[in-house]
Amino acid sequence: MKINKYNSLSSVNNSKPLNREAGKEVSKGQAKEAVQVSFSEEAQALMKADKAAFSERVDTIKQAIQNGDYEVDATKISQGLIKALKEQKES
Repeated sequence: MKINKYNSLSSVNNSKPLNREAGKEVSKGQAKEAVQVSFSEEAQALMKADKAAFSERVDTIKQAIQNGDYEVDATKISQGLIKALKEQKES
């Protein structure tokens, strides 16, 4: 590394990029490998069941809003906001 009066760290810009995952040098032309994930039939069934339950809950809320029956619980909302703000402050 050269240090001179014009550029205090001249070799920093000439360094090669590192692959953070493996700690290996990466060339500009090197392509990223694709990662393939597959789920078991049981996991797929659980995801479908979860989607169905979520959709049912959303439909119930939509219907309540349309009927004018949906009530907002300000206490739950304020508690959630306070919790989120505390988590942000800690991180």
